Amino acid sequence: MDRIAHSLYPLFYPLWLIAANLTARAGGMIILLILGHGFAANQLGDYFAMLAVAGLGVTAAQAGTGPLLIRLQQAGKHKWAMACVVLRAIIALGAILWIIVEMGTDTLSQYWPLLLMPITAALSPDWIISARTEFSRISMIALIAQMAGIGMAAWAAHASNPDLLFVVAPAISITSFIAATLFALSRTTDQQTAPLGITTPSRPTAFGMIGFTLLAGVLPNLDFVLLGSDTTLFLAQRIFLICAAFLAAISGALFAKQQPGHLRDIWLIAPMAAASLVLWIWPDGVAALIYAKPSDALITLLQTGALWPILLALLSRQILILQEHPSAMWVGWLCLCGMILSAPLLPAPAEPSDILILMQLRLALVLSLLYVSGLKYLRGVAPS
Repeated sequence: MDRIAHSLYPLFYPLWLIAANLTARAGGMIILLILGHGFAANQLGDYFAMLAVAGLGVTAAQAGTGPLLIRLQQAGKHKWAMACVVLRAIIALGAILWIIVEMGTDTLSQYWPLLLMPITAALSPDWIISARTEFSRISMIALIAQMAGIGMAAWAAHASNPDLLFVVAPAISITSFIAATLFALSRTTDQQTAPLGITTPSRPTAFGMIGFTLLAGVLPNLDFVLLGSDTTLFLAQRIFLICAAFLAAISGALFAKQQPGHLRDIWLIAPMAAASLVLWIWPDGVAALIYAKPSDALITLLQTGALWPILLALLSRQILILQEHPSAMWVGWLCLCGMILSAPLLPAPAEPSDILILMQLRLALVLSLLYVSGLKYLRGVAPS
């Protein structure tokens, strides 16, 4: 029986992980439900737009070093890992200044809690827990943080205070940081071990991992910030970001476990394919579930963006395949720079649905480039 259980473990541990993350992500859904039924659409649209900018700041603060820190920790290179954390903190301060410039100082008294998010993201030691493959603790951190967010969201909705909206996301970020710190400092008696054979990433590998991680981190927010201006678009984005958060949790676990092949593809693609199908056939139900009085424009946007989750899943798959190959070290950086530099050159679509179509076309283009890069750089390499 033990032999059978051991042989089946690679098949069922992702299933346990998905169940655990579904439980954790349910908190995010509850928060969105509370806010969606507690505030007017224009208030939520403005808040979500500013939160998207803060999300880019968080990605910058993490400096794309999440996977690199995991590998350094697993290889026992603790001094190098600490140097990366110091770099993240410096970048976080720069990100905070960028957010202030981007959002302006007129409403600083309202959005200042968002400025705490980059620094907590930079200093959070959750990568230590991921390196130990203690996924149950990662899920516990998410649950604890979401409980804090639910409490803050309920307070904001009960008080009907728009200013408290800007405390919800920082409450989650700060609680997650505190919980991750406590778990990172404690060790379980049945301490799990990292996969065998982990070595310190070479410089080309580390450079490529940072580029790919930054690319994966900005994709859910980048085009909404660069191309979007309609508040309804940001209402739709919050629903898409539920998919992105779930996908990021699964990708992180698969990376830490070095899960290859078809199992990796199933756990990445199947949930997002289901999400795309639901958005395509039942957008009005999804919108009515999240928001009190969804507009027809929002329902149309959700159906128009139905391919967004599956495109992001396919991109995550290609990033996992390429990011540790030294020969592909420039691919993530080039795609990231291309996404940023090409946005101002594009004609501004007149309708929000046209913007969402353009966003999906850009994701498809990046996916094509990553797929071609995989064929070029990994030719002759054993399939993973």
